[in-house]
Amino acid sequence: MNDLLPFVIIGLVSGSVYGLAATGLVLTYKTSGIFNLAHGAVATTAAYTFYFLRVQHGLPWGLAALLSVGVVGPALGLLLELMARRLAEVRVVYKIVATIGIILAVQGFFTARYGAQSQTFPTFLPTGSAFTLSGTVVTWDQIIITAIALIATAGLYLFFRFARLGLAMRGVVDDPELLDSAGTNPVAVRRWSWVIGSTFACLAGVLLAPSLSLDALLLTLLVVQAFGAAALGYFSSLPLTYAGGLVVGVLASILTKYGAVTHPNALLTGLPPSTPFLVLFAVLLLTPRRRLVDRRLSARLLVTDTWRAPARIQVSGAVVLAALAVAVPFLVGSSRIPTYTDALLKVILFLSLGLLVRTSGQVSLAHAAFAAIGAASMGHFTTGLGLPWLVALLLAGLVAIPVGAVIAIPAIRLSGVFLALATFGFGIALEQMGYPLKILFGSSTSGVRVPRPGLSAFESDRGYYYLVLIFVALVAALVVGVHRSRLGRLLRGLSDSPTALATHGASVNTTRVLVFCLSAFVAAIYGGLYGGSVSAVTGSSFSSFSSLVILAVLVISLGGEPWYAFLAAAGMVLPSAYITNENTTNWLNFLFGVSAIAVSLSGGPPRNVALRRLADRLGGRPAEAATVTAAPAGEPGATPAAGTDAPAAGAPAVDVPAVDALPLDAAAAAEVAAISIERPAAVAAAPDSGIEVEKVSVRFGGNLAVDSFSLIAPQGRVTGLIGPNGAGKTTTFNACSGLVRPSSGRVRLHGSDVSRLPPSARARGGLGRTFQRMELFDSMSVRENIVLGREASMAGVRPWRHLAGTRAQRRVVAEAVERAAATCGITDLLDRPVGILSTGERRLVELARCLAGPFDMLLLDEPSSGLNRLETARFGEVLAEVIRQGDVGVLLIEHDMALVMEVCHYIYVLDFGVPIFEGTPAEVAASDAVRAAYLGSEAATADASDASDASDTPETPGGSDQTGETGPADPAAPSRQTVSQEVGS
Repeated sequence: MNDLLPFVIIGLVSGSVYGLAATGLVLTYKTSGIFNLAHGAVATTAAYTFYFLRVQHGLPWGLAALLSVGVVGPALGLLLELMARRLAEVRVVYKIVATIGIILAVQGFFTARYGAQSQTFPTFLPTGSAFTLSGTVVTWDQIIITAIALIATAGLYLFFRFARLGLAMRGVVDDPELLDSAGTNPVAVRRWSWVIGSTFACLAGVLLAPSLSLDALLLTLLVVQAFGAAALGYFSSLPLTYAGGLVVGVLASILTKYGAVTHPNALLTGLPPSTPFLVLFAVLLLTPRRRLVDRRLSARLLVTDTWRAPARIQVSGAVVLAALAVAVPFLVGSSRIPTYTDALLKVILFLSLGLLVRTSGQVSLAHAAFAAIGAASMGHFTTGLGLPWLVALLLAGLVAIPVGAVIAIPAIRLSGVFLALATFGFGIALEQMGYPLKILFGSSTSGVRVPRPGLSAFESDRGYYYLVLIFVALVAALVVGVHRSRLGRLLRGLSDSPTALATHGASVNTTRVLVFCLSAFVAAIYGGLYGGSVSAVTGSSFSSFSSLVILAVLVISLGGEPWYAFLAAAGMVLPSAYITNENTTNWLNFLFGVSAIAVSLSGGPPRNVALRRLADRLGGRPAEAATVTAAPAGEPGATPAAGTDAPAAGAPAVDVPAVDALPLDAAAAAEVAAISIERPAAVAAAPDSGIEVEKVSVRFGGNLAVDSFSLIAPQGRVTGLIGPNGAGKTTTFNACSGLVRPSSGRVRLHGSDVSRLPPSARARGGLGRTFQRMELFDSMSVRENIVLGREASMAGVRPWRHLAGTRAQRRVVAEAVERAAATCGITDLLDRPVGILSTGERRLVELARCLAGPFDMLLLDEPSSGLNRLETARFGEVLAEVIRQGDVGVLLIEHDMALVMEVCHYIYVLDFGVPIFEGTPAEVAASDAVRAAYLGSEAATADASDASDASDTPETPGGSDQTGETGPADPAAPSRQTVSQEVGS
């Protein structure tokens, strides 16, 4: 035990600093929803500031520490809070890349300023012996560091629990709007949390630096070990986070004894520095998913860029680029050919990562690891086993596929920042523990030799350049082909709306695993080819830090596939061929970092509309009316219409001037008057057909959203589900489609119990749905959206069905698309981008996508929300026609009571999750219970007589102009209330 005590004490000291840094990280994440991957960069800035003041300018250590922590910390906190506010409404990938940009900028700047060689950091705390514990000397600096970290963390906890500002910080997490209404500014509260969190990071950096040599990258990654502590605290609990820091520190220190001292070998030597990342990876894999939800305090701004250069321009560009690439060896000196070969190789790497990030919306910070596996495998297969060069290259790519599948495991459970953390942890752990193993690079500094092909034509630098160029052309063709194939549509659907993709029958888990495996294969091919270009490879060529650089450069690059890869590769590699300076790479990293921050804050790369219009004109395409579109009104992240105020995130629904309140022009009003929606006759359905909900209850924590609710919605008729806002209607739909799991009860589809089946399996069983907040694939055209309505179920769960369809399947899909578009009257919109359509047109696209699928039971969630009277009338006609055309059942959630009374055969009524009535439209309209809970006005009495007439005759009810309500109490009012999302939807 005494042998372990020194390591335990060292671990407690370092663990205290990890816990200190991690509590600051968790504080900012809890209050802002932005996980600061650059937390270590903040610590690095403070450490270099202390070095600058203390060593270079001779300030007393106390003053230097005060300025480094007490001034730099709050200043950085204010800047980070301002940046976090700008990032609140951008996609998750830009939130991640913005913080990565800070890392690159800080690392590049300080390395260029102070050199790549580590600087000696002065010891400023007393180091004398304080006391001896069981023969182990405990020094004063160890005691002081531990005490500072413990006191700061405990003080933060008490402040968080009892101080007014601390309570406000807790409140801003739960309900910032309620906090604002109570007179406390949420922005000011978050600003204070960033100041405190950054100050803690700066304090950790100054405390850690004396035990290290001053190295920008080393210090940044060392503080990143606080991520493991934050994971043990579930990214929310301050006491658990500090305790997690102690666990990580002690465990890593003890493993140092057994790994580096007692039993030295390559695997155990790399285990101690990998411990925090192994802990991080394990926690993210094992923690219940409900604990790992992104804290998004503001709605996403869905910015969709659907513009692509005309085919004529792309073909011409490809010809010019190919000719230029072929001519490069003759245009540059022989000494620069290896640099251009490296640039071509980087094109392959960027294309492989682009499949993940740009096409499927996944984030990977372990891409260098895939390349390393390919390079090492290539060397072992050729030099060690003597396999033919091409065979060895293909096998090197195949070796990376199971690794890609392993990395895909967190992608199945996680998304956004947690997926980035898991992949980053994996990459660092592999670098520390795996690279030194003989199976990869070994411990020798000479690395693994990778030969070039045995053919004399490819032995020279020029010959190898042309060989790489051939592979670049093949990989580019592969990526473009994937983009235009079924797999490409599935990947883009996964990026735009994984929920919609799953509820149309595709297994999104299969899709995620496929894209990670394909990306890993291509990255490993890059690694194998890279090895041939340099003859021998070591692990230093594939550092985990390079994964951050690659992602940042990819995100800031312009163009679609494959053009972004060429631009990114040229910008990353070629400057070093012409700017011969030892700091060129560092300043490039600084530039990439600053650019990544700027692009992320803008929500995407800049777009030159004038240049695009010129390209459209030269390519023979009419200029697009709009090439960049925000989400439509009513969608998450929608930009408010002119003259309206955007509701704050999480705010309760408010009455706003509805679409129906706006006057229609004379032609539209005449068309509305001419439309007569005749309720379709109910079709006799087979026994047990349709969907049956049996005593379903749904809880969210302690809240009961749906309480023992039952309904039957058979095929061949329209069944309505109505109730006031918050009644649990959408939650019931989510339980039916598998998006939430009921606490009790069962859901049957066509007589089979589907309560435990995932959404994709229920969709393949015949259940389709639309959403209250439309889930469309905004990066695609109308045609591609409807195509996925059918293809998603064809892809199913089998990987090979995701890749491509048969000729017969393509014919079936084409017929389904034309039929669904004709039914919904949107044939003329098929080739238009979904993102530029009106709300009414988007509703019809979502319905057409359902109709194209193999569904015989449709769940339609407020399909008329956001439509005006004319669009609603047309939608009612389409819905009635759907029932007449086939043996399809519809379960309809709707707040437009005129539409409900016109099309529904039977209606269920919910109030606060409890069923209060069911019956025909006439019975519902006449019910006192329904009137009190939902209709609630004397006008309902007149509606009851109208609905009674409507139930006896096919004529339009006398209340056909009843298009919605300004509040739940008046269905006859001429405007519609904006309906808030149901609990848990």
